[in-house]
Parts: sequence; structure tokens; C-alpha cells
Amino acid sequence: MKLSYRPDIDGLRAIAVLAVVLNHAGFRLFPGGFIGVDVFFVISGYLITTVILNEINENKFSISKFYERRIRRIFPALFVVLAFTLLISAVLYDANSFAGIGKSITATTLFYSNFLFWDEAGYFDSPSQLKPLLHTWSLAVEEQYYIIFPLLLWFLNRTFKNKTSYILISLTVFSLGLSIYGVYTNPSDAFYLPHMRAWELLIGSILSIGLIPVSKSVGIRNILSAVGLALIILPIFIYSEETLFPGWSALAPTLGTALIIYSGSISGAFVNRLLGLRPIVFIGLISYSLYLWHWPILVFAKYYAIKELTLTQTYLLMLIIFAVTVLSWHFIEKPFRSKPVILGGKKLFAYAAIIMTVFIASGVFINLKEGFPQNTSTALSKNPNRWQGWGGCKKQNSKYSIEVCNFGEKQKTPSFLLVGDSFAPAVGYGIHLSAKKSGVAGQIIYNLRCPPLLGIRRNKVPKCFNKNQNTMKYIEDHPEIHTVILIGRWAVSTEGALHSNSETEETQTLSDGWSKISGSNNLDLFSAGLNRTVEKLISLNRKVVIISQIPEIGYDVPSAYSIAMRTGRDINKIIAPSLEQYLSRSGRVRNAIERIAQSHNVTVIDPSKTLCDDKTCYVERNGNPLYKDATHLSIYESEYLSYLFDPIFENMSK
Repeated sequence: MKLSYRPDIDGLRAIAVLAVVLNHAGFRLFPGGFIGVDVFFVISGYLITTVILNEINENKFSISKFYERRIRRIFPALFVVLAFTLLISAVLYDANSFAGIGKSITATTLFYSNFLFWDEAGYFDSPSQLKPLLHTWSLAVEEQYYIIFPLLLWFLNRTFKNKTSYILISLTVFSLGLSIYGVYTNPSDAFYLPHMRAWELLIGSILSIGLIPVSKSVGIRNILSAVGLALIILPIFIYSEETLFPGWSALAPTLGTALIIYSGSISGAFVNRLLGLRPIVFIGLISYSLYLWHWPILVFAKYYAIKELTLTQTYLLMLIIFAVTVLSWHFIEKPFRSKPVILGGKKLFAYAAIIMTVFIASGVFINLKEGFPQNTSTALSKNPNRWQGWGGCKKQNSKYSIEVCNFGEKQKTPSFLLVGDSFAPAVGYGIHLSAKKSGVAGQIIYNLRCPPLLGIRRNKVPKCFNKNQNTMKYIEDHPEIHTVILIGRWAVSTEGALHSNSETEETQTLSDGWSKISGSNNLDLFSAGLNRTVEKLISLNRKVVIISQIPEIGYDVPSAYSIAMRTGRDINKIIAPSLEQYLSRSGRVRNAIERIAQSHNVTVIDPSKTLCDDKTCYVERNGNPLYKDATHLSIYESEYLSYLFDPIFENMSK
């Protein structure tokens, strides 16, 4: 298929980039705007394959020329954005966050940032508003494809010329199968890894081969292009962060893009003419610069503001992003994309290599220096160990398929057990200090995202049911453990969502794994699960202690404190929730805990006594952040509240 300029493809780029930008800017009308990346993938696969096949057929294909075009297309604007990111983050970020920038700079320069962000994806990962280069994961996927695919296509064309299309179709189906499987087993794999995204680019590649003859009927092409546009537009409004993606869900935008490209192969389709209108095409022309610049500018603006931007601020930011984009496109992209006007041949590769080396070295140096903690006064940044003083828990007990670690006075036989979700290690250091002071030994078992609610399942975390069963079996088999302390992020279990200020509103609904509770809701299920857990422990002759709900913040406290400190602002006045807000969020679960505690004579420890007064629940005290992220207590606060456990361990030591 001969490649000629297609204004409708630039129109597709416009839809894709606007969907992504508006979604990232927080406009609720576009919850599925992330599908714009998938539109880009199909376009890239189509264009790159068409160019390569044309050159192969004309015996003009040169791998060096191919990569020279990629350098001209990708590097100039990217290098400027990397320099901007490095400079601004050096000024704004605390040491921990700046160390992360070092890793991001290196990964982006070497086009493996998708693997970096995949590896970092997890429960304790820093929020995306601290990652101004997060969006480069898609560039990395494309470049990895461009490294392998040209050589593969050249090889297939020479060795299996008549079977090339069938091999590409087979690879597409295989990759799609991996993606569909991945969204159910490990969504991060399906989202970031190239072999699970390759099918989207391969759809474009297959389209460029011309396996399906283009219909000469304008009516058919009009229908197909209209269906294609609908398959792109509808997901933008219908999909959300709760959508299992990519997998089956990504078929709509990718096939929609393919239908529009197919329908515009010869002139006539209405949608293609619509996409070829000059204002739309202009957005498509600047789409690469717009995609590069929008995310770091949004990240830095939100980071500086700490709280969510107002609508007026967001609109102003959109104007700034657009202005920067146009300047970038006109003064950086266009000159370098114009053949040897600026550099050419070996010089281009040499200068690109030198600049890449500078960025890689800078990133490595920043990371090795841990973000230069000597330049920040926050206690948490000076102690970058985000786990507790006893070093976390990675000691697997194969018999019970759980991780069990000792703490407190480790030389003695453990007599108590701390059980919980991620809140357990967050308070673990304080409990460790209190127990050690009284000469008491203990153990800790924690399962991330799994509150200790016997017989309860949590959506998207199926492991919780068995983990809690195994933990109870461990307690039953160890009679020397006579006290069990329970802790969890209880409010998530009852309210069904993360904190309202959190980056996502991920639904955390519960279900009963043992018996159907009539008319059950999250609060009923939580109460049943906690009551079941307490009754089981009491039947085993164990004393039970429940740690009540820790106030949640919903903003990354160390980074918020860092920027507030640097700009002369009081972080408590900006993000600290009022006592009323805390009680509103956790009131139902606190009442449920109190009811169960009273009915079973269970001790309740309330950490809010160390965090809240009669008006405010604080996030910083004496220059020390009280949280290590948006919800989990810092080492400082964990140590501070250790006195709450002294009466428990003093009685145990008698």
C-alpha cells in the first residue's frame, strides 16, 4: 500500500491526544480518555509498516535510515521535556521523590520506562502525581516495537513472503490472548508489558498489508467509518478506571481506529473528511508535543498546589499547556524533522548518543545519591526506609502459606501476634518498641489489602479469604500466643472506596465467603467478619485487642509537606482533615468496632488520640510528617503512639 499524506489520520491523532489530556486533567466527562493511547498504537503500527514495506518492495530499506527518522521524530522534543522535568523536580521535590525522578530519567532515555513503572506498580507505590514521566511508558512500548518489528518484517518478507500476513495475524491473536488473560490475573502486566500490548500495533500493521481489499462503495465506507468513530468515542465516556483494561475492552478503540483508517484508504467517507478539517488536523500535527508536555506540567502544578486544582486553575493550565505545545512543535519538532536542515547522518547519531549519555548518567547519579537527602529537612526524607525499624516481614512459613516475623524482645518466646493488612507494619514499629520496653516478644502477620476479617472476601483480592483462614490456623496451632492484636484499614471495608481525596476511587466491596447474609451491605459484612474473627479467637482462649481506624489523609503527606515547607505554607492548614471529617468517614466502622468490643469484653486502642485534637487530625508535628504516604503512619508517628500499647505489654510481663 503506497503511503500518501492522510489528514484524517492526523484527525485521529487529535481525538486520541485530546481524550488523554482531558482525562489526565481531571475532567469527569472523559473517564475513559486513556483509550487515546490505544488509538496511537494502531496508527503507529499502520504507518510504520506501510513505510517499511514500501521501502522493502523498492529495495530501499535501510535500518539506519529508519532509526534516523525515529531520532528526528522522537528525540528533540523528548530531550527538552526531560531537561525541564529534571530542573523543576530538582527545585520542587523532596529527596525520596527526586530519587525516583533519577530512575525515571534513565528509564525514559533508554526506552524501558514501561518496565520501570510496571515494576513500581503496587500498593505502596508513590502516587502518579509524583511521576512526571509516567506517560512515557507508551513511548517505550512503541520504541520496543520499533526495535524488533522492522527486523522481523524484513526477515519475514525475505523468508516467508507469502505467509507474512498469516504470521502477523497469528502473533496478533497470541498477544491479544495474553492481554485478555493478563487483565484477570495481573492487570499491571497487561497494561505495561510490550508483548501484551503488541497486538494493538499489529492491528495497524496487518491493516497496512492490504489483506482486506478496500471497498469501492462510498456507502459501505461511510457506515464502517461511522461505526469506527463510535467505537472510539463511546469508550471515552463509558470506560473508567474500574474497567478491566486493556484485554477485551481495548478491542473497541483499536478496531474503531482500524475501521477509520481502512475507510479513508480512498477518498469519500464522511467521517474521514470530517477528521481532515484543518482545526482538527492542526491538533493532530502537534499531538506528539502535546502528549509529551501535558503530563509533567499537570504533575508539577498539582504537586505545587498540593490539593486538587480548581476548575479555573485547570482551564488556565490547559491554556499554558497548549501554548507550550505550539512553541515546542514550531521551534523544536518541525526544524529537526526537516531533513538535514539540522544535523544529519552520523552526526545525528553521535549527538543523540552524547545527550542520551548525559541524561542516563544524571539519572543514575541522582538515584545513587538517593535524591540528595542532605538538601531537605524532613525527618522522613532523611530516613528513606519506608518500612519499619524491624525491617518488614518476608519470612515465609510454608506450612501455613503466610509470612510470620518476630519482633519486640526477640530473645523470648512470642506471646502476642499483630495481625492486619498494610496498616500492621505501619504501626508495627511503635508496637515493637512498647513490647521491647516491657520485655515481651511478639510476631506479626500481615497481608496487603486484606483486613483480618474471617470468612470475608474482597473484590479484586481473592487471596484474602485463604490468608485469613491460614492465619487463624496458625494461631490455633500456637497456644503460646495468648494475645492477638487486630488492625486494618477498616473504613475502606465499610465505605467501599478509598479516601475521597485519593487518586482513585477504587471500589473495595466485600462478600461473605461462608454464608449468605440477608440484605447484606459492606457494613453488615464487615461487622459479621470482625465479630466472627473475635468469637473464634475467644473460643481459642485468646485475649483480643482491636486498633480502631487511623485517620486517612488522601494526599501524599511527605511530598505535600516538602513543597509546603519550601513555599512557606502550613501543611496542616492545607490537607489536615478536621475531626468532623475523620468521624464522618470512619464513624460507622468505629461504632461497629465499639459494639463488638463491648459485647465481647475486647480492648480497643484509638490511635486518633495521638493524631487529633478537638478540631483537627494533624499530618505534621514538630517538622515531622506523621504519615509516610496518604494513609500509612510514618516511623516517627508509629514511635510516638507506642505508649498506647504500654498497659497491654506491662500486664503481659507481670
